Amino acid sequence: MPTAIITGGAVRLGKSFALYLASKGYDIALHFSKMRPEAQSVLDQLNGMGVKSKGYTCDFSNMENVEELLNKISDDFSDITLLINSAANFIQENIEETKSQNLLDTFHINLFSPFILMREYKKKINQGMIVNILDERILRNVPTFAAYSVSKVGLAHLTRIAAIEWGTQVRVNGIAPGLILPPAGQDDSYLKRESKHVPTGNHGSPENLINGLNYLIENSFVNGEILFIDGGESLNPGYTFPQQLQ
Repeated sequence: MPTAIITGGAVRLGKSFALYLASKGYDIALHFSKMRPEAQSVLDQLNGMGVKSKGYTCDFSNMENVEELLNKISDDFSDITLLINSAANFIQENIEETKSQNLLDTFHINLFSPFILMREYKKKINQGMIVNILDERILRNVPTFAAYSVSKVGLAHLTRIAAIEWGTQVRVNGIAPGLILPPAGQDDSYLKRESKHVPTGNHGSPENLINGLNYLIENSFVNGEILFIDGGESLNPGYTFPQQLQ
C-alpha cells in the first residue's frame, strides 16, 4: 500500500487529509508536535479504517529532530509516495508586535522544517510527490499576519524551485487555501462575516482542498503548481482585515 506522511496531522486540515487518504487505502505516517487526546483520536480512527498508521511526535523547533523524522518513518513504512507539509504556526501579529520567539517559532514550523523534510524526502524516498499547504495571503500584503505571511511566501518560493530541481523524480506542488476554517478561538460566525470579502460570497470547506489534492495526485504532469482554492480572494491584493480584527 502507498504511504502518505502528513505533518500537523492531528488537527484541522492535516486531520482531514489523513482521514481522506486512509479512506483511499493509503497507510498514514502522522506527525504531531505532542501526543494529545486529539492525536490519539485520529490514530484510533485511522486504525479502525483497516490501514497501517503510526504517530510520530516531533518538535519542529529542534532541527536535529526534524532531520531524524524521515529516518524513523522510512524504517516503519515502505512505498512512501506522498509528503504533505500541513503543520503551521498561525500567529496574528503585525511587524511591530511580533515577538522574537514567535518569529523563530513561525519560521521553524512554517518554513525551516518543511525545507528539511523536503530535502530528506528527496534524499531517502526520491519518488512520488510533495504538497506544501500554503495560504492565499501569499499574493496579498496583510500586515496583521506578518511572520506567518512571510514564512508562507518563502515556502511558496521553495515549492517552485524544488519542482524545477527535482521534477524528474519528485513532483512538488502547493495548495493555497482561502477561507476554509475559522482561526483558533473563533467560530463559524467568523466564516460568515468574512465571506463578504470573497468574490464568490461564501467560504470553502476541507472537501474543496481534498478535491485539489486529488487533482495533484492524479495528474502526473502537474509540477510546480500552486492551486489557489480561495473563491478568488487572493485576486484582491489590497484587502486588509477590518479594524476590529487587528
